[in-house]
Amino acid sequence: MTTEERPEKLAQELPAAKRLVVERLMQELVRCKTARAQALATNNKLRDSVLILIGGVLWILGGCWFWCYLAGNPLDELALIRRAQVATGSLVETHEHEEEDDRGHVYLSDVGDYAFRVPDGSDFKASTRVPTGDLKEQEQVEYLPDNPAVNRIKGDGCQSITEWLWRKVGLGSLLLTLLAGPGIVLLRHGVRDIRRTTEGPSS
Repeated sequence: MTTEERPEKLAQELPAAKRLVVERLMQELVRCKTARAQALATNNKLRDSVLILIGGVLWILGGCWFWCYLAGNPLDELALIRRAQVATGSLVETHEHEEEDDRGHVYLSDVGDYAFRVPDGSDFKASTRVPTGDLKEQEQVEYLPDNPAVNRIKGDGCQSITEWLWRKVGLGSLLLTLLAGPGIVLLRHGVRDIRRTTEGPSS
């Protein structure tokens, strides 16, 4: 190549080199944008999965709380069935309880607090709710001798272990499953989605 031909050759190669650099830069820019979009999509999926997971946990906790509210503490009731002591309680306070159903019907009942004393001289209270006008001035109170705060009016709740097994274990387990079941489903879906998101499509 002569000296005169070199500048012309360089002039022809220079635009081609620029185009190559620009093409590579564009390819790198597209790759970065694609990676960023994928990262954002992964983060959004992970966030949604975490929200589902939290929702499942909250649902289960709410179901357990509502079950305890409806059924009470089954272990305390079993202990009362097996080893309760009995004391005489005197009516010391009453108030009216009002409850409305889905149809708007209002039902009234009376709530009574009965004070009773244990052998060591300590005073405790037991509560019961009965139809309006059925409160008595005195009631027999069942309590745990080692923890008199756990008590009930005699006749309330389960009266035998067989009844306790049927109502608390059988029906109680069914009720707990119905209340917490949707939360368990959400929990499983959340864990599954998090695993899929973090492990990637190749797994």
